[in-house]
Amino acid sequence: MHYQHRYHAGNFADVFKHTLLCGLLSALNRKEAPWFFLDTHAGAGLYDLKDVAAGRTAEQENGIARLRQTENAPAMVQGYLRLVQAQDTERPGHYPGSPMLARALARAGDRIALCEQVPAVAEQLRIAMGRDTRVAIHLRDGYEGEALLPPVQKRGLIFVDPPFERRDEFDAMSEFLKRSLARFAHGIYALWYPIKNQHEAKRFLRRASLLERPVLSLSLETGAEAEGQMRAVGMVVVNPPFGFEEQARDALQFLARRLAQGQRPVWSVETLRPDK
Repeated sequence: MHYQHRYHAGNFADVFKHTLLCGLLSALNRKEAPWFFLDTHAGAGLYDLKDVAAGRTAEQENGIARLRQTENAPAMVQGYLRLVQAQDTERPGHYPGSPMLARALARAGDRIALCEQVPAVAEQLRIAMGRDTRVAIHLRDGYEGEALLPPVQKRGLIFVDPPFERRDEFDAMSEFLKRSLARFAHGIYALWYPIKNQHEAKRFLRRASLLERPVLSLSLETGAEAEGQMRAVGMVVVNPPFGFEEQARDALQFLARRLAQGQRPVWSVETLRPDK
């Protein structure tokens, strides 16, 4: 059985990565020039939080449900929540995945490429995206996505959010990043990962620190008791846009408090350097 995100939609990991994703796309919108968005592991695009699968895990209760009545949130969190609320207004009880968030922020000249290799999930994605001419869906392994680079728009964001079913997922991400940077060196790259194996995560960060590009490492740990569950996540952002680091700090400080599942939630935003 392949990974099915409908069991986990709207959890704390989604809130973390989608808040940062919206912040990156909003930064691209500060300039009039069109951008390109590539999602290497797009998924179904839209998730019914009333679905039996979502109810079985109830992970949304420690994620997006905690932000329903949020006030005075930092700008990046506000931007994300506006899009989630807009989707909930259009389709009550539904949570938008990264393709829907990107489409909501895309302008007339922007373009979106979505890779999904599971045929049934790709079909759900096509239904969710509708007939939007800005969107192209590719039934293929997302780690082949560098073939779509460089984009004609000459600026853009590549979002890598794999299911971590492979034992060599960190290696696959690192190799994809290396190949993609060779084709599109000035693009923004955001690579999400769960922090379950500290050794593997630190090894991935060390490899990222050797890139001859600016690299940010961001993480969030809820403080929950382990018991085999995911309680910490991270993201590497290569070529972060101006102002993103400061806004991300405000956002993660806020989210750490709101999403805490223990006494000591931890968040971090740091620049990676080869000597660390």
